[in-house]
Amino acid sequence: MKLFNLVARLAICLLLVAAMAHAQGVGASGEIKGTVTDPSGAVVSNATVDVVDAGKGIKRTSTTDNNGQYHVTGLSPSIYTISITHTGFTTEIQKNVTVTIGETSILDFHLKVSSVAESVEVTTEPPVVEVDRSHQANTITSQLIEDLPINRRDYLTFTLLAPGVTDSTRLAGDQDFRVKQTPQSGLSFYGSNGRGNSVTVDGGEANDDSGGVRLTISQDAVQEFQINRSNYNAELGGASGAAINIVSKTGTNDVHGSVYGFFRNDVFDARNPFAVSQALQPGQAFIPANPDSAGTPIKDALSRQQFGATVGFPITKDKTFVFAAFEALRQNAQNAVPLLTSTSVFRPNGGQQSIFSGLLTQPNNPVPCLTGQPAIASATCAGILNSVLTVNPAATPLKAFLVNQFENNGGVFAYRTREYQLSGRLDHQFSDK
Repeated sequence: MKLFNLVARLAICLLLVAAMAHAQGVGASGEIKGTVTDPSGAVVSNATVDVVDAGKGIKRTSTTDNNGQYHVTGLSPSIYTISITHTGFTTEIQKNVTVTIGETSILDFHLKVSSVAESVEVTTEPPVVEVDRSHQANTITSQLIEDLPINRRDYLTFTLLAPGVTDSTRLAGDQDFRVKQTPQSGLSFYGSNGRGNSVTVDGGEANDDSGGVRLTISQDAVQEFQINRSNYNAELGGASGAAINIVSKTGTNDVHGSVYGFFRNDVFDARNPFAVSQALQPGQAFIPANPDSAGTPIKDALSRQQFGATVGFPITKDKTFVFAAFEALRQNAQNAVPLLTSTSVFRPNGGQQSIFSGLLTQPNNPVPCLTGQPAIASATCAGILNSVLTVNPAATPLKAFLVNQFENNGGVFAYRTREYQLSGRLDHQFSDK
């Protein structure tokens, strides 16, 4: 019994939170407005306007004012049927009126005089160009989301189809100067950095503190979303970039749902030609006396499963509906990043033997010294960082002598060079990691 009470309270809290989110849904709904006139062109006041959601059966009722105008706000994106009734006139009905997020549809009606009860179905379409607002906006409908190909099922990527929108993760300034760890939306509007956009889901904010986008909802749960690029109303907030309003799907009087799964595996993939194992293992040093070693081609491992389901149904017809969506991603991927594919790069002249071809290794000193002439056969290496070259004065003079050392510490390769001359010792060292 206690468990049942706990579940019931949790369900009530979720419903209240959902109701609050919808109540805050500024910019997450559409509007219908227009003017009603009689055959002479005079306005008709006090005409009844009924707006019915075709899928849910929910009806909104309004009346025309003294100027014959009506205005129905707060309509969820859907397909509606509008009817205009007034005593002494025929009932005008217009079906399949599409209301999209953040848009205002203007529909004017012209009533005809009638002495008997009759109705006329209007077949005119709403104007394509919105004349009530001056904002620059685009709407991505559910039809586009279902039909257009997309990677990673990130429906916000469709925003890149709108004019003036680019990928903010590929801006030159972002790659050179900006902090990589700071999240962002990934969408640059007219050259912005991608951190000044406002993203809402059913009117509730989905932004984090640094300008990124929190986890929103599954792609199959998105009804549509609107991209307000510029000149949008103050009701959408004070975003320095764009305002993106996302509307989720709802249940209808009909039960509907979907089940999907997308799977990838390396069994069906070709080998990446650039995937090669390391020529030297971590901790292994390069010894010039040893033969060259090279990496071997390997195939990256990949196991990816992305799956989910949605369901929508009515609890009370024409009144209460439920829609639920679930999506999961499981992935195990391997990407080979070879730092060294062949030790031949450490040898002079592209791996060919140089004139300094001799090798001398002193006891208790694993560092090899290159010697090129018998005159310096008595050369000794006193240490790794303090090598001392001794030369027989009676021997043929040697202009220069090089000692090369390569180290591998956990995959980080260091290259050190020491140079010696008979007239004195010129000792320098540099490291390239």
